[in-house]
Amino acid sequence: MSDRRFYRLHAPLEAGRLAMLAGAKLVHGDDAHVLSDVAALADAGPHTVCFVRDGALLSAVTALDAGLYFCPPELVDPLLARGAGALAVHTRPDAAFYAAAAALVDPLESQGEHKLTAPDSTLEDGVQVGDGASIGPGAYISEGTVIGPGAVIGAGCVIGKNCAIGANAVVHFTVMGDRVDIRPGAVLGEAGLGVIGGADGLMDVPHFGIIRLGDGVRIGANSAIDRAVFGETVIGARSKVDNLVQIAHNVQIGTDCVLASLCGVAGSAVLGNGVLMGGRAGVADHVQIGDNARIGAAAAVMKNVPQGETWGGHPARPMRQYMREQVALKKLAQRGGGSHDPGE
Repeated sequence: MSDRRFYRLHAPLEAGRLAMLAGAKLVHGDDAHVLSDVAALADAGPHTVCFVRDGALLSAVTALDAGLYFCPPELVDPLLARGAGALAVHTRPDAAFYAAAAALVDPLESQGEHKLTAPDSTLEDGVQVGDGASIGPGAYISEGTVIGPGAVIGAGCVIGKNCAIGANAVVHFTVMGDRVDIRPGAVLGEAGLGVIGGADGLMDVPHFGIIRLGDGVRIGANSAIDRAVFGETVIGARSKVDNLVQIAHNVQIGTDCVLASLCGVAGSAVLGNGVLMGGRAGVADHVQIGDNARIGAAAAVMKNVPQGETWGGHPARPMRQYMREQVALKKLAQRGGGSHDPGE
């Protein structure tokens, strides 16, 4: 469900009205049932709206408690068999859901006029704010924190004690612990690259989540951390992110991880505790990397990495295997080409 510090709820709407707004057909349930918020399938409650696209997602959920489900026609019977409430059918349930969501929830960042320091923000003792910095409504800045010149702290953000927000950094939809170091030019809280096909072509996926940073996290200059679609993008305590790193929506990074410059982590990937990633390494979406694993520079991780292992290559595989393959390839190339000098 959406965090009230960052999102505004509109007036509740009835299930029948929401289905109509989304171009869907309500096929089961009370059309007068009132909905007030949105949620992911696994977290939905009786007054929230969600969607389900396929049976695999449905089978992964233990309870079906949402007030309204947008679903494709083929999932009506399976949902009814599991006791789901109101069902609205659409061939693209995700697109229908996002249309309905826009009628229920808005990010606070889109509301009102932006001021340098909003009157309802809170700055504890010892907070220093640089020239031209902006602090949004409802933001809470704890003691000892330094906000650099030109930095932007968005509505509702919570900044812990003794943090440093660098010059021209942008922080939206974020809750952070103590001693967090955000280097100049970093951008936290933008929506990730979520797109779906709609009747008029590609459309952006709205994001309803936040970012959570643990104590002692460092985010390098000009890096970007995307907020979650639902729930939280998380970076655990003491993890260090170098300059020019991209971390996508809903990524979960454990404690004491290190990501070197130019790394990229795609949506919903999970990194355990103590993971090290060399420069320019990349991780595909939904991949899981175990505790204390090491990923070599420029590696492309396309599948899960067990804890404690070292992987490299493109695509990445265990480092010993990768190095043996490189040696074998070199020997094969030498046998094929020999030492012939074209000038002879």
